[in-house]
Amino acid sequence: MSLQTVESNATDKWDNTPQQVRSREAGVAPEIKKYLDDILVGILAHPGVEHKFLNYYRENKLSDLQQKQLYSECFYFFQYLPFYITGMANKTRDENILREIVLNVYDEVGHKITHSSIYKSFMSKLDMDYDEVLSYQPLEVTKKLNDGIRKLYTECSIEKSLGALYADETMSSIMVSKLNDGLKNQGHDALVRSFWEMHIEVEIGHSNSVFNAIAPYVHSPETKKEFEEGVNEFLSLLEDYWNGVEKLLSN
Repeated sequence: MSLQTVESNATDKWDNTPQQVRSREAGVAPEIKKYLDDILVGILAHPGVEHKFLNYYRENKLSDLQQKQLYSECFYFFQYLPFYITGMANKTRDENILREIVLNVYDEVGHKITHSSIYKSFMSKLDMDYDEVLSYQPLEVTKKLNDGIRKLYTECSIEKSLGALYADETMSSIMVSKLNDGLKNQGHDALVRSFWEMHIEVEIGHSNSVFNAIAPYVHSPETKKEFEEGVNEFLSLLEDYWNGVEKLLSN
């Protein structure tokens, strides 16, 4: 990924969060903030994030079958991700990194109603039978994405894992916004879309958690190299996923 010059307002949503959204720690050296902001802007511009299907879906309706296929694939994309993130904790003894990882996972599973249960409720509102979703065979690119994330989070260095997580959480705020727009265009009300609307700000906070975790460590070329490898590998998997979904829904 080539780093881009940060536009003056490109990172405003991450720099100026509402009180309920996790914020970036103050006191980060300007050159480190600029480095991580440049990475963030590169993530936002990546074709896996600004994917043509997601932009198409914002303004064009899908059939009921296409919609069920889309959100079944998303189910298998997201499946077990909090467990994978938790696995990152075994690769560090740094309490700052551990805290930020735990805070992200707590958002997902720390309340009586977990985010995965909210997603199940969302699918039921689309008349998607959960047993049918469990028997659904996802695309190979979807399985590759999910397993690729598992490997990035649990089998790589902590620096590379945090790079992948930074890409994941940063892109997620954009992805959920686009999917929410698509659902709105399909005629679904806020109650149906609540899973997606709640995640728009949540994911910005999650991205900021990774910013806080990695900021003290991206001083050396070696650390930056590993961090950027994680970013790039995640985004490559993501782009393949959306290419596959686009092809599936065009058949």
